[in-house]
Amino acid sequence: MFHKALWMRNYKLAASAVWALYIVLFFLMPFSFYGKAASLKKDLDQFQNHPGDMTLYFHFQGAEIAVILTLLLVGVAALLIGQERTTHSTDLTFALPFSRKDIFLSKWIFGAAHIITSLLVNLLLCVLILKFSILSDVTDAKFLLKFTSFVVPTSLAIFSFCMFIGTIAGTMVSQFILSLIFLFFPIGFLTLLGSFFTYNGFLNDPMHKLDGSLNLLGKISELITLPIPLLQFMYFADEQSKGVIDHQLNTPSMNAIIVACVYLIITVLAGIWLFSRTKNENNGKLLVFEKGKRFFMCGVVLCFALLGGMFGGEIFGSYGEPSYFAYYFSAVIGGIISYFILRKFINVQLRLSR
Repeated sequence: MFHKALWMRNYKLAASAVWALYIVLFFLMPFSFYGKAASLKKDLDQFQNHPGDMTLYFHFQGAEIAVILTLLLVGVAALLIGQERTTHSTDLTFALPFSRKDIFLSKWIFGAAHIITSLLVNLLLCVLILKFSILSDVTDAKFLLKFTSFVVPTSLAIFSFCMFIGTIAGTMVSQFILSLIFLFFPIGFLTLLGSFFTYNGFLNDPMHKLDGSLNLLGKISELITLPIPLLQFMYFADEQSKGVIDHQLNTPSMNAIIVACVYLIITVLAGIWLFSRTKNENNGKLLVFEKGKRFFMCGVVLCFALLGGMFGGEIFGSYGEPSYFAYYFSAVIGGIISYFILRKFINVQLRLSR
């Protein structure tokens, strides 16, 4: 699986995204922690004559890095696979004396190695800052170990999923967009479906109870939407009284790690299978496989119809009451517009120089 020629080829393709991963994570985690420590030390020095008036406070939220991290992971996968499809250079890669399975696995291993390394290096720097700064008086560094147990498998799962999308997408742009859409598809589609059921009076929102809290289906949809668990991670620490620190740690369900591992295994195996059957003549198009286009178009039209109906019913409702007529009218308009736009672009072949 590891071949120097393939490794160098992958580095040439994704070097910009890989370096961005290291640099951005450094600013989002260690540099941010150092800034919080410096700010807290400055405030403490100002109150050194009246230490009782100073409250030590620290917070860390997964949402601070989850969104940007997700975009970077999608970008790495898109550069590793989609870039070659867009520039029609897969012929060169496939001409190398390696099987397609080895080519795909080399791309995955290259990305996974840099993802794990960038995360662990920056998390280790965060631990050192917590231990050897004023933050050690406030925080319990164990929260970073728990965050690591979530962020590493989830990041690998997101990357593997985007690599899988790259095996069916024909361009770098379509891989990037489709990856983002399908990463949030479970919770997004159930939200649209819930709006449909609510407007038609079949049942209440399938994701929420009457009191607004999530029901079982809502919790499952959050669990299988890969970036959501990272967004839910939160840690707060503050000094309630002199010498007494209150720690609050909100972590997603441990099932999120299992879900991430399942995503990882399935998408890697499916990616190998599909990558081995890739047809280079469709490179540059929205999708690589012709057989999936009709199903894809039906799915896109349905989703845009539901989306149009949800927004139209609310916007054109009167006195705060959603409009039943406006829902279906907007749904039809949304479906028709998406159908003609998709029909126009689904077979367009983008050609860029290498």
